[in-house]
Amino acid sequence: MHFRKLLLPILPIVFVFISCTSEHSKIIVAEYGNYKVYLDEFEKAYAKNSGGFEKAKTDSVEALHKFLDLYVNYKMKLRDAAVRGYTTDLDMQKELIDYKKNIGSTLYLEDHLYGPALKKMYEKRKTEFKAAHIMLIPDSTTTAEETEKLGNQLIDRINKGEDFAKLAAEYSKDTYTNKRGGVVGWVTSGMIIVPEIEEAIYSSEAGKIYPKLVKSNYGYHIIKVLEKQPRKEQVKAQHIMVSLLDSTGAKDSTRALKKILDIEKKLKQGADFNRMARDYSEDKMTAQQSGDLGFLSRGRIDPKFEDVIFSLNVDEVSPIIQTTIGYHIIRVNAISPYPAYKEVVDELKDMFIRTYFKMEYEKLLDSLKNVYSYKVNQSIYDKLVSSAGSIRSGRNFEATEYKKSLGPEVLFTMANNYYTVDSLMAYIIRTDQYNYTLLNSEVIKDIFNNYTEDIALKMKAQEYDKESPEFANLMEEYEKGIYLFKILEEEVWSKVVIDSAMIQNYFDNHREDYKWKDRVEFKEIYTSTDSLINKYYSLAMSGENFDSLIVKYSQRKGYEEFPGYFGLVEVDANELAKKTNELKNIGDISQPFRFQDGWSVVKLVKREAARLKNLDEVKAEIASLLQEKESKRLEDLYLSNLKNIYKPKIYYNELSNAFKN
Repeated sequence: MHFRKLLLPILPIVFVFISCTSEHSKIIVAEYGNYKVYLDEFEKAYAKNSGGFEKAKTDSVEALHKFLDLYVNYKMKLRDAAVRGYTTDLDMQKELIDYKKNIGSTLYLEDHLYGPALKKMYEKRKTEFKAAHIMLIPDSTTTAEETEKLGNQLIDRINKGEDFAKLAAEYSKDTYTNKRGGVVGWVTSGMIIVPEIEEAIYSSEAGKIYPKLVKSNYGYHIIKVLEKQPRKEQVKAQHIMVSLLDSTGAKDSTRALKKILDIEKKLKQGADFNRMARDYSEDKMTAQQSGDLGFLSRGRIDPKFEDVIFSLNVDEVSPIIQTTIGYHIIRVNAISPYPAYKEVVDELKDMFIRTYFKMEYEKLLDSLKNVYSYKVNQSIYDKLVSSAGSIRSGRNFEATEYKKSLGPEVLFTMANNYYTVDSLMAYIIRTDQYNYTLLNSEVIKDIFNNYTEDIALKMKAQEYDKESPEFANLMEEYEKGIYLFKILEEEVWSKVVIDSAMIQNYFDNHREDYKWKDRVEFKEIYTSTDSLINKYYSLAMSGENFDSLIVKYSQRKGYEEFPGYFGLVEVDANELAKKTNELKNIGDISQPFRFQDGWSVVKLVKREAARLKNLDEVKAEIASLLQEKESKRLEDLYLSNLKNIYKPKIYYNELSNAFKN
C-alpha cells in the first residue's frame, strides 16, 4: 500500500517523459531524397557535439539552425558513401576490422582488467601492514621438497609458540631482514612485486602468521603481519638534528646527546620549534627552513625515522630518536588526505603492471579461451616442443624438414577455427619478436602462449561492440569518419593542384598585402633570478664576450642549436623585440628587465626597415592560402551536386521543439 502511494505521483512524470521522447521521434526536421532526419536524432547529434543536453537547452536558435544545415550535409555525404560502395569495399572493411581488433582489445582490457584491478588496488591501499617473513631457498644441499617440508615444520613450530623473530634469524635466507627478526617494514598494495605475498599479508590478522607456506620465484616464505592500520598517504614534518660528528668531523656522541637533551628541555618549556630548528639544527639542508622536510612517503627514509614520523599526529612532537647520522626531534605539521582515484590512477596503473598484471592478464585470457572452446593438439604441441633447439624461426623455417612434417599440422583449435604450426611461424614473422631465433623449449612455450592469447583477445574485440555501447559508438564514428575522409580525398584533395604560375600570379596581384614591419635581430641572456641577471649584465658591460655568456649561463630552453639567438623579429612582436628596438646602435646591450617568468638582457645585432616581402618569403603562405581556397571551392561544388541529387528540405520551424521537456 505504501509503495503504491509512492509510485502514483511518479507515473505522470514518467509518462510525460516517454511521451516527449516518442513525439520527438516523429517530428521531421529535414528530408533529403527518400531519407528523413527526425528531431530525436538531431537532438542526440547536437548534444554530443555541443557539450550535452543541459548545455544545448541554453543554445541559440541560430546555433541549432546552423548545426542542422551541417548535419544534413553530413547525412548526404554518408548516403553518397554507401552509393559509392564504400560499405562493401574490401580495403576499407579490412581497415575497419583491424581498427576494431586493436581498439576493441584495448577497451576490453581497460573495462575488464585495468579498471576493476586499479579500483581494487586503490581501496586496498587505504590500509597498511607492518610485515615480517622468513624466506627459505633451495640450494645445493637442500632440494625444493626438503625446503618446502622445512617451511611447513617452521609454521607448525610458530603456531605452537616458538618465537618468529628467533626462527627468522636462524633460518631466513633474506640477509636484509633476518638480523631484525624478519621485519620487512610497513607495506601496502602495489609495493610488493610478488602478488602471492601481498595476498597472504592482506589475508592475515595482526599478530598472526599466514597459515600456508607461500611460494614465489625467489623461494618459499612464511608471512607474519605484526601490525595493521589505516594508511597515511604522506606526512609533512620538520626536525631538529644534532650530528654524531663534531665540527672537526670526529665522532662525539656525548656532545651530540647533551645538545639534543638541552634542545628537548627547552621545547618542553615552550620554546618555538621553528626558532629552535633554525638556531640549533645541524642539518644544513633544512635548518634555515625551520627544519622543514616537506611531505614524506613510506619506504624513502630511514626506517627508524619513518616509524616515528608516521606514528605522530598533527602538531605532535616526538621524543629523541637516534639514526646512523645523529639525534633527531621530529614534529608533524600535516597529514595529507587520501587522494581521489583520478589523481593517482596513472601511478596505480604503473604499480599494477609491475605486480599483478601478468597473473591477472593470464587469468582473464584463460577465461576467454574457455569461452571460445580452446583446445590444444597435445601430440603436435609435444613434437614442436621436443624439436626445441633444432628449429630456427622466421623464413629459415620454410627450408627445413620441420616445415614439411609439422607445418601443416593443426596445433590448436579455437571457436571452431584451426590453427597450424605454419600459422604460429607466420605469427613470429609478423610480430618480429623472436624472428630468426633458435627456438628452445621455453621460447616455444612463450610464443605459443602469446599467440593463443592474442587470438582470443582479438576474437573478443570483434564482438565487444555488442557488449559495450561506448565501443559501438566509437566504431560507428570511426566507420563514418573513414568514409568521409575517402570522399574528401576523391572529390577535393586529389583534385587540388597549385603550381608556381598560380602562386606568381596571386603574388603579383596582392603584393601590398605582404609586408614586413620594422624588424630587429638580437641575442638574449635569460635567467630565472634578478641577482644572476645583474651579475651577467655587469660581466657583459665590462667587456666579456656576450656569446660566451649566453653559452655559459642562459637558461632559455629551445635555443640550444643557436644559443640565445633570435632572427629578425618585428619590433612589436614581444617584449624582447620592443626592448631591443629601444637600443640606438648595433651592439648596444639593454639593462636587465623582467620577461615571462625570469629576467633578460638583450643585445642588438641588426635592424631592417619595413619593406615588401619577396616571393620566396611568401611562397609557402600563398600556396597554403590557394590550396585552402581551392579545397573550399571543390567541397562547395561537391555539396552542390549532392543537393541537386537529394534536394534537401530543412524545416527550421520544428527546431522550436528541440530540447524541450
